Amino acid sequence: MTRPHALAKALLLPAAVALTLGIGPSAQAADGYLVLNTVAFHFKNAEERNTFTPGIGWEYSPSSKIGFHVGTLSDSFGYQAAYGGLNYATQPVLAGRVRFMLGATILHKQFMKDSEPDTKLVPLPAVEFGITKKAVLNISGSPEIDYGDHHNNAVVFFQLKLNLS
Repeated sequence: MTRPHALAKALLLPAAVALTLGIGPSAQAADGYLVLNTVAFHFKNAEERNTFTPGIGWEYSPSSKIGFHVGTLSDSFGYQAAYGGLNYATQPVLAGRVRFMLGATILHKQFMKDSEPDTKLVPLPAVEFGITKKAVLNISGSPEIDYGDHHNNAVVFFQLKLNLS
């Protein structure tokens, strides 16, 4: 089982690195987003999992630069999960309405039914669509990973990102 203070340090590390490198929210307010987690679709054992996964977070994702994301959400089994990581977003394409993101996330959640919560490093591929000038729909997820002692099922999740500047 993960100690709470060790988990907090692990999740705050990406934000601390970003701020140390001068890539924090004060650098460009237009690149910061309040993130509202909404739904998650699982490809295996979906009937055992919650689709509605409410949560809140913060993302700093400037185009063509390193950013970060941190937050909490109710995972697909109802456990209050936490996440943090680094991301890289492309320049907007298709009339400035679409961006692609790559990153890595330290995720602490319940990965399997009736198991203890665990902390894993998972990839973060995403595509985001500008809905309005201040609202973005982020479609993200994690591919199925199976290496060593690590396994997770593929999932696609949706986030509504609001620029508050």
